Amino acid sequence: LKPRPGPAPPAAHPPPPRGGAAAPLRSCGAWGGPPASGPGFRPCIAGAREGGFPGERAASATAADDAVVAGSMAPPRWVQHLDAFRTVPTDLAEASASGAVMTFAAVVTCSVLFICELSAFLSAKDRTDVLLDSNQDSMLKINFDVTMLDMACDHVTVGVWDAFGSERMNITRNVQKQRIDHKGARKGHPYTEDELVELEFSGQSFTGEEVAELDSDWGSSSDHFKHEDFSAVIGAHDFTLINFYADWCGHCRQFSPIWKGFEDGVNAGTEAFQAKDADGAVANVRALKVNCVDFEAACQLQKVHSFPSVRLYRRGAKEGQFEDYNGPRQAETLTQWMRGEVSKRHMHAGATYHSIFSEGCRISGHLEAQRVPGTVHFQAMHSADKNLNLAFTNVSHQVHHFSFGEAPRRSIFSLPAEYKRHVNPLDGLTFAAEKFHQAPHHFIKVVHTRFEESGLRSYQQTHQWSTRMMQRHTIPQAKFSYDLSPVEVVVSKGDRRWYDFVTQVLAIIGGAFSVISLSMGFINLTAAQLKNVLGKRS
Repeated sequence: LKPRPGPAPPAAHPPPPRGGAAAPLRSCGAWGGPPASGPGFRPCIAGAREGGFPGERAASATAADDAVVAGSMAPPRWVQHLDAFRTVPTDLAEASASGAVMTFAAVVTCSVLFICELSAFLSAKDRTDVLLDSNQDSMLKINFDVTMLDMACDHVTVGVWDAFGSERMNITRNVQKQRIDHKGARKGHPYTEDELVELEFSGQSFTGEEVAELDSDWGSSSDHFKHEDFSAVIGAHDFTLINFYADWCGHCRQFSPIWKGFEDGVNAGTEAFQAKDADGAVANVRALKVNCVDFEAACQLQKVHSFPSVRLYRRGAKEGQFEDYNGPRQAETLTQWMRGEVSKRHMHAGATYHSIFSEGCRISGHLEAQRVPGTVHFQAMHSADKNLNLAFTNVSHQVHHFSFGEAPRRSIFSLPAEYKRHVNPLDGLTFAAEKFHQAPHHFIKVVHTRFEESGLRSYQQTHQWSTRMMQRHTIPQAKFSYDLSPVEVVVSKGDRRWYDFVTQVLAIIGGAFSVISLSMGFINLTAAQLKNVLGKRS
């Protein structure tokens, strides 16, 4: 084995400097001695006097020792390169009035946003989740308190129908009725027959085509008119004079020219053929003829057995009710007979809508129905000692309470404020039918709602309504149709985590100062550009 070479011995003297380099520093020993070297070598301060003062040499030595100690305690330089928060010396930063204003704006913005965020954190809102309905009850309790404004308690009935097809009428279990007297001018009395006719037909109107259809003679089935609705012809005028004839009838052919002159005079409204009612008002009378050969079915329905037959029909009369003319077939006698019949009726007396009964009825209670869509309805019925014309009854009503579920009036005060008004949105509302054959119809969407914090259950409602026009012979009903939603709403306390609040606060601070810094940089850049432009111009 070859021996490992040892370190080279130090040179006696360092190599001379190249190119006139400065002489090596000497130690702080005796000036003029040989240059010192080695690990403990400390060169003298440039420009020091030979030997120096003792105090200067001591201070220099102390500063150098501190630098050595600090250098030994400082982190490595590669760690310093990782500094993301480098600072600018104070001598290089410049303060300005605009910067102070922007700083104030940033502080104010951060403060306002912090207060808002803190308020939102402390007052967390409720959270709602929509799930399939967990209520497994088979029956639904319906609570009602309704006043029928113009219907006596003896004639009011309540019923319910559901989607399964079951219907219950005249429910009396858990139902109470209370008489409500009318006051003053609202004291009711029955309508006369003439009042009913005047009010029912006073607002009707027809198009030009409908008028031509209703005023035309039923002389042939091959003309351009339909001639399908005989009752509509009767209802289009106060009175309608009709001559039923047959083409093969000799008496009909003899009477035809007389009827033609009479018909033209009545339809033209000439004074000689005008007829006035009992109040002196000119009645709307129409004269026409019906060919029973072409319109055999209509004549059979009217039970026409001889020809010619002249009949006077009155609008609003019962089916098959008319006045038959049996006098001479002359225009003068026909006119006198027509005037006599018309003068018996009050066709235009200025009738107004009023209460039929002298009292109303407040009906309250509850009923149970299948937990499926259905309808609760209130309507009139005959009593044991009095029959009504049910088609003309008035179902105007006022709702005091209408809700679903158990004891809603007691539990409603425990619900949050935004949910209280949807428990019974109909309470205190009045729904009126202004004319005959009208009925208010309510449509209610019901959503089961569960409150986890309090353990309460409630049925929330949304309500829409409209006034329906009924058929002339249909009994009006005040209907409350409801539909149960297949989902339920679960209301729970919505809380926020503390780290969400901290994240929002840091975002507010960082965002505010970032925007302000960008705005300040834009302002400074714009100001510098303006100065450059103004300097070049000057």
